[in-house]
Amino acid sequence: MCRVHCAASCDYTHATWSGDFIATPRLPSAPRSRPGARPCGMPRSPVSMPGCAKPLPSTPPPAENAPDSHPMPATVQLRIIEGIAKGKVFTFAAHDTFFLGRHPDCQVHLPDDACVSRHHFILEACPPQACVRDLGSRNGTYVNGRKVGGRQEGESPEEGARRAYPEVTLKHGDRIQVGDTALEVQVTQAEKQAGPPLAVPVPSFDELNPQQLADLLLKAAKKGKPPRLDIPGYEIEKELGRGGFGVVFRARRLSDGVPVAIKVLLPRVAVKPVEVEKFLREMTVTAQLRHANIVKLFDQGHCEGIPWFIMEYCEGGSLWDFIMKHGGKLPLKAAQPIMLAALEGLAHAHQSGIVHRDLKPQNILLDRGIARISDFGLAKNFQQAGLSGLSITGNYAGTPLFMPREQLINFKHLKPVSDVWSIAATFYFMLTGTVPYPFTDKRDPIEVILNEPIVPLEKRDKSLPRNLCACIDKALSLKATDRYPTAGDFMRSLRSSL
Repeated sequence: MCRVHCAASCDYTHATWSGDFIATPRLPSAPRSRPGARPCGMPRSPVSMPGCAKPLPSTPPPAENAPDSHPMPATVQLRIIEGIAKGKVFTFAAHDTFFLGRHPDCQVHLPDDACVSRHHFILEACPPQACVRDLGSRNGTYVNGRKVGGRQEGESPEEGARRAYPEVTLKHGDRIQVGDTALEVQVTQAEKQAGPPLAVPVPSFDELNPQQLADLLLKAAKKGKPPRLDIPGYEIEKELGRGGFGVVFRARRLSDGVPVAIKVLLPRVAVKPVEVEKFLREMTVTAQLRHANIVKLFDQGHCEGIPWFIMEYCEGGSLWDFIMKHGGKLPLKAAQPIMLAALEGLAHAHQSGIVHRDLKPQNILLDRGIARISDFGLAKNFQQAGLSGLSITGNYAGTPLFMPREQLINFKHLKPVSDVWSIAATFYFMLTGTVPYPFTDKRDPIEVILNEPIVPLEKRDKSLPRNLCACIDKALSLKATDRYPTAGDFMRSLRSSL
């Protein structure tokens, strides 16, 4: 039986997240490499490894039992065991990113190590998962003595950037070496929870990958009422679409025949009751949003650990589909009301203290000509509850076409100004059919976001009014302090430029 959490009856509460990432002070400059030193990143022999008295076991030691009411979460910990930053420890208890390089925005900043590139590597942690990705560095990243990435001899940075950047899935005890700096990976598994787990039929959802789950739900939906998604009071009719997190169905409310949309999220990791409950609890905050330009969330719950949401059905589909049906971009006359309406909804959310975090054309829906923003808080809460798995690196990573630069660097702590960038990028795409970053098929999108300026809107389409181009370009400034601080500020400027 599904547990139903009625959004209308929940208290308006908002949990404060803290302590998931242990920040450390800026590090002193590293000494420059000496002539005759070992190749950059080449690890020393185990005998000369300071700070590592004995090798780590291949699997983490079992954790001691914590009180039943507060099971300890899984963590990924990075310990710097060699180099100028030796002794620093970074602990991740929730989904986050970590950078090492010479650029000041890296968590480990090594400006004077000649073997280190500006953004040398990104490490994504979603405990207990972790993955490291070399970002086209000159000298590569060494994982357990094996070179990962790096440019070939005589290869320019541009030539190196055209090759796919390799990734390595990390496990407990792995060692990462860059220049004179070595890091040790320690993974602690989550403690088992007290009480019975969520009821899971055979085969269990934990044993199925997301694609199998989606196919299973879709096959059931074709037969009418799916036995695995039996939501009392609703009848599923057909699939509307699927995306990175799950599947959307059109359904009908049996009491009055009103059409609704049901979004089923497919966790990419094994489902634990505390994580699902945590996710649904956080979503009750965004369920309170009520505005003509925001898709209403009516109800939420889960079936066997699979979260579902009942939302307003928007007959016009997504802005992405609308753009594609009209040749890949929209004339300004058609785009203008969509832009202003979307900003009205986003401004209301920002005034309510809510950040969307995942604005893109797919999350702006059209209903009888009215633009409405969908999925407020969905990506953020799904990730922070640990249900998304690795989303920037790894097998499920997509191209972050509408992601501001700070979302890579400061993954968890975003502000309204980041939404301003993403919705401006959505408007840019709507007007030009392309995105602000100069992405190419042969360059890593993360490297492009970190290092390349945006293409001014006027260069994409000289027929657009200059005042409009200046307004959207300001919203797309790479430095957050140069943008409009909120959607309301952006809306007022945009309205005056049209």
